[in-house]
Amino acid sequence: MVDRRADDLRVSLPDLLARPAPMRVPKDAVERQAAVTLVLSPDPAGTARTEALLVLRAEVVGDPWSGHVALPGGRLDPTDADLLHTARRELEEETGVLIPKVDYLGRLDDLHTRSAHLPSISVTPFVAWLDQRTPLVENEELAGHLWVPLTDLASPALRSSFERKQPAPNWFETIEVGSLTIWGMTLSIIDNFLARISVDTR
Repeated sequence: MVDRRADDLRVSLPDLLARPAPMRVPKDAVERQAAVTLVLSPDPAGTARTEALLVLRAEVVGDPWSGHVALPGGRLDPTDADLLHTARRELEEETGVLIPKVDYLGRLDDLHTRSAHLPSISVTPFVAWLDQRTPLVENEELAGHLWVPLTDLASPALRSSFERKQPAPNWFETIEVGSLTIWGMTLSIIDNFLARISVDTR
């Protein structure tokens, strides 16, 4: 369950993430590929709860994800060995945190973003475990970060929605964390993760 102890969750995660197998978007179905990392870590205050790292994108003119709450990550570079390499490289570049491959415990369903104004992109979310936190060193792409308990991300009390009027009216589900709104791709990744760990294997 979401409220299981952090050490129990760490042990269970590889199995929870592997079955059923995450959905993959074929490489030839998209123009670009990207990867992000959902970083999980025990609460350093010793509460035994697990927290997730979220970042706030800097405001950049022309960037469709400018100012959004997101997960660290970015596009596949031609020099990257694979998408896991992309995820680890982007996490280190954006936050200064390098997590060993052994602590990448699995992945979630790929997302296929489609827009009339952007190239089609598949995003592969990886899940990583960080035992010991150190101060983050944010690069220019970020305007901040926060650690959010999984119990808050799963709380119905923090769920809401908003209407986006451009380019066409549409309603989007959200998680409200303080003054920040989690929605879109980031919310989809979080919900995919929460659905997997809600399976009680104890």
